[in-house]
Amino acid sequence: MAFKINPPYSTDNMYTQVRFADLGKGVMGRTERDGTIFINKNLSAKDINKVIAHEKIHKKQFESGELDYDDEALYWRGKRYKRTDINMGNRNLPWEGPAYKASDKY
Repeated sequence: MAFKINPPYSTDNMYTQVRFADLGKGVMGRTERDGTIFINKNLSAKDINKVIAHEKIHKKQFESGELDYDDEALYWRGKRYKRTDINMGNRNLPWEGPAYKASDKY
């Protein structure tokens, strides 16, 4: 008989690679399709925690298939958003709302 044992700890942060990099002016963080989170190397500790909370939401969105991207566009639940037509950090974008909600807790 098979059964599953749930760990007594959160696995949310396991297997999440966080790297610090120069992301350019105005860019605080970025998440790649593989779940790697890049954080702007010039942020304060408080901002780092906010950005990680924000980017972890995008990581989950990639994992669930809700969010994807290519060189020309982002795709949210199958709808295409051309990069040239959107402001990438806009809180009103459907994938950004949940991410900002998570980061606003810090």
